[in-house]
Amino acid sequence: MNSKKIFIKDVQINYILVGNGPKKIIFLPGALGNVFKDFVPQINNLNRNKYTIIVWDPPGYGLSRPPIRDYSTGFFYRDADYVLALMKELNIHKFSLVGWCHGGVTALIAASKATDAVQSVVTLGTNAFITEKDMQIFEEIQNVENWLPERRQPFLEIYGETYFTETWSAWVDAFKIILKENQGELCSEILHKIKVPTLIVHGAKDPLISIEHALYLKKKILQGS
Repeated sequence: MNSKKIFIKDVQINYILVGNGPKKIIFLPGALGNVFKDFVPQINNLNRNKYTIIVWDPPGYGLSRPPIRDYSTGFFYRDADYVLALMKELNIHKFSLVGWCHGGVTALIAASKATDAVQSVVTLGTNAFITEKDMQIFEEIQNVENWLPERRQPFLEIYGETYFTETWSAWVDAFKIILKENQGELCSEILHKIKVPTLIVHGAKDPLISIEHALYLKKKILQGS
C-alpha cells in the first residue's frame, strides 16, 4: 500500500486511495490508528471496481506528523473539518463514512456538518459521550506498559515508545477533561442532524465501549430522522 500526502489547511495529511468504483468511502481509524493498521482487510478485499476507498491518518496520527496530536477542546470537530476538506481537495463530492471507535465520533460529526455530501455512515464500537464508568475503563489502560506485548507492539512499530506512551496517555487525559468540563459530551448534541442511512455496529463483548452507547446512537439518530 502506497500512501500519499496532501496539504489540508495547515497539516500534511497522509492518506491512501485505491479503486475507481462509483461508491466512494472514507475510512476513519480509532485512537492512534492509521492507514496501515485499522482497515487493511477492507483495503485489500473490497471490490475496487465497485468502490473507491480512502483511508486517512488524522492530524498527529500515523504519517500525518508533524504536528503532534492535539487533544485540546473540540478535537473531534476539528478532525471532521479536516475529513471534509480532504474529500473536497480530492474532488470527491458524494461519499460515505466508516468510523472505527472514536473515528466513528468524527464520522457522525462530519455527517451532521455535510448533509449534502455524506450519503451514509457506518460506526463500529463508537460512543457519543463519556461516563464515569467509561472513564474508569480508560484509566485502567492509560499506562501502556501494562498492556500485553502483542497489543502494544503494532503501535510501537509506528510511533516509537515515547510518542506512543505520551500520546496515548494524553488521549485518556483529554476524556477526563471532557467528562469534567463538558459533562462527557462528545457528539450526542448533533445526532439529530444526521438524516442519511446509518449502520451502528457494536461487539457485545467490546472491552472498552459498552453496548449502551450503540443503543443510544440508534435512538438519537432515529429521533432526528
